[in-house]
Amino acid sequence: MRRLLARAVALATALVAVVLLAVAVPWLWWDARERVREQAHSQAGTVAAAVAVDTDPDTLYRLAAGLPAGEAGHLAVHLPDRAAVGTSRSTAADVERARADGTARVRVRGGSLLLVAASAPRGETAVVEVFTPRGAVAGQVLPVATALLLTALLAVPAAVAAADRLSLAARRALHALVVTAVAIGEGRLNARVRVHGPRDLVVLGDSINAIGEHVQGLLAKEREMVADVSHRLRTPLTALRLDAEPLPGPEGERIREAVAALERDVDGIIRNARPRTEVLAQELESDLVRVVAERMGFWSMLGQDQKRTVEVDLPDVPARVALPPQECAAVLDALVGNVFRHTPAGSPLAVTVVGHAGWVTLTVEDAGPGFADPVAALRRGASGGGSTGLGLDIVRNAVEAIRGTVHLERGRLGGARVRARFAEAGVPHEADQPRAWRLRRSG
Repeated sequence: MRRLLARAVALATALVAVVLLAVAVPWLWWDARERVREQAHSQAGTVAAAVAVDTDPDTLYRLAAGLPAGEAGHLAVHLPDRAAVGTSRSTAADVERARADGTARVRVRGGSLLLVAASAPRGETAVVEVFTPRGAVAGQVLPVATALLLTALLAVPAAVAAADRLSLAARRALHALVVTAVAIGEGRLNARVRVHGPRDLVVLGDSINAIGEHVQGLLAKEREMVADVSHRLRTPLTALRLDAEPLPGPEGERIREAVAALERDVDGIIRNARPRTEVLAQELESDLVRVVAERMGFWSMLGQDQKRTVEVDLPDVPARVALPPQECAAVLDALVGNVFRHTPAGSPLAVTVVGHAGWVTLTVEDAGPGFADPVAALRRGASGGGSTGLGLDIVRNAVEAIRGTVHLERGRLGGARVRARFAEAGVPHEADQPRAWRLRRSG
């Protein structure tokens, strides 16, 4: 933008300078030529007036020597007796023609002559000759034309510098708009721009902000829809699958296959609708203790059906995290759902929430076989148990959105333990906090 503006201003200034020079130089030439002619007539008239009083050669010589033309050797007086005072460049025929006509202009080598007849005291006629060199006009025009050319050359960089200075606010505003538009295009929909500059750019900045907010709102609604699908479909399907497992015979097998196919379809919908990048920054917060208490009421009933011991340990004070309630519920459902899916019926389950030093940790552990490969378990779509691997990916995305961490390890119950650590809302944390990481199986 800056280079384009500089080229445009330089071109426009250069065109204006060329037009001005094209008009000014011919006018200067004409004006200089008229001045040169007027000076020649003036000096010739001065000498003619002196001839009318006295034709003494010495007097005329002194007078001619005091004039610019005479000092330069460009003035002569042809007396009535045909004698010449000064340097003459005319011929006798030219002088006689001037005596007859009163005035004559003659082109000679190196310039031109002005011959003016002058009356002598005795009624005779003398002729005053003034020589004008060929470069006299150019000598007056060249300095002025050179000054105009230099001014035009200096005007181009001066105009570019002035345009650059005057357009600084507009260019800064455009740069801010470009940076914000690129950020929104890369998925950072919370990016906003504050434009200070021309009104049109301010309006454009407000429009870009409005577009970002609108798109962010649409995606937030999409996320709410995904969470709703997760809660309303996936959790009941898990319960239905657990209820269908004891059914004997071909009918039971058919029901279990239909439920499994439906689970795969629901997981596919969630996988495709859920953003693959970092969760959008939102202003919503939630109490993780309250969310866990509400959701574990449902999972505890399923645990009773499978004769599982479900242990829930929650603090007495709220633990607020910078995630909406549906996100926290999705994290818990994914972790507990994996326990019900990958551990035998009757295996105990423990859920704990602990707040400490600005962090809130949600721990889910079981007495199952644990993680065969903890590193691969957090990779999207990877699973060691024949599932889609979507559950831990949901956990990882939610935790990474608020710069938390995920730990996979062996727990006190002998099976897998997942510790999801969330940043406590309203507590400052380091900007370079590492993202989710993994601990390999220990023991």
